[in-house]
Amino acid sequence: MNRKLTCSFGASLVVATSLFLGSCTQPGEALTDRKRRENEAEIEQYITQNNLNATKTEEGIYFIQTKAVPGAQVAAVRDEVRYHYTARRLDGVIVDSTDIAGNVPSTVILNGLNTRGITLGRYAGILKLKQGEEGFVLVPAYLDGGRVGSLLLPQYSPVRYDLRVVSVRTEDQQIESYISTNKINVTTKTAEGLRVAVTQARPDSVAITTGKTVTLKYVGKLLSGTQFDANTAGTFQVRIGEKQVVGGLESGLSTLRAGEKATIIFPSALGYDATGSGATILPYSPLLFEIEIVKVQ
Repeated sequence: MNRKLTCSFGASLVVATSLFLGSCTQPGEALTDRKRRENEAEIEQYITQNNLNATKTEEGIYFIQTKAVPGAQVAAVRDEVRYHYTARRLDGVIVDSTDIAGNVPSTVILNGLNTRGITLGRYAGILKLKQGEEGFVLVPAYLDGGRVGSLLLPQYSPVRYDLRVVSVRTEDQQIESYISTNKINVTTKTAEGLRVAVTQARPDSVAITTGKTVTLKYVGKLLSGTQFDANTAGTFQVRIGEKQVVGGLESGLSTLRAGEKATIIFPSALGYDATGSGATILPYSPLLFEIEIVKVQ
């Protein structure tokens, strides 16, 4: 792949990169500008030496696809992506990776530039890959926000991320998978994606309607099983219709009666949506509540 580099060096491709970069330093150049230029030169040299057919993104990250799966599911904002990665320096030294041998991928919920728990370089690569596909990205340090420098990979070093997307799941797919895996018998499903599974029915007891005050026990969880809130003392109260709790929980309660027990599951649009809540409930997280209705007044 022919590319015009910042400095013309002809046969010096065989010379160590560090020596070449040192020879191109500009007088009075700021450190960040110099490192940016050096990163670009290192990556261009790597592409040329390895005869790679690289695509450069608008941001300046180089992408190379190694396995395509036509027709596979494409990841979008709100989706959960499970993926494996290996991070290495351009000299081939591996500096980090997921547990590939144990098949324990990393998980991320896509939320644009506000996505948590991933570097910008890995995020850019994931956006280029569909479920089951593989590829790698070559990332200048200044475009890899979220990465902390180390002895193996200093902060200003470019990096290569080899990526394999294991799965892409929408919120609805996550919920349906959870229901299937845990053999939950859904008794109510709404157009908004709310699911209610009554586990103890009291069909002749007082119904929960607007204006009623409900006393309940509950445990709130993510679909991963992580608990984020609970009140098992039976002292928590909600007045229906006054939006004292997230919409999915209030809507789920409104399908129940005094004395009933149920599992309520709903997508983030009925919960904390794009904002999330605290460090535990990330944006676009479906929520689950295990409920027992103590009293309805």
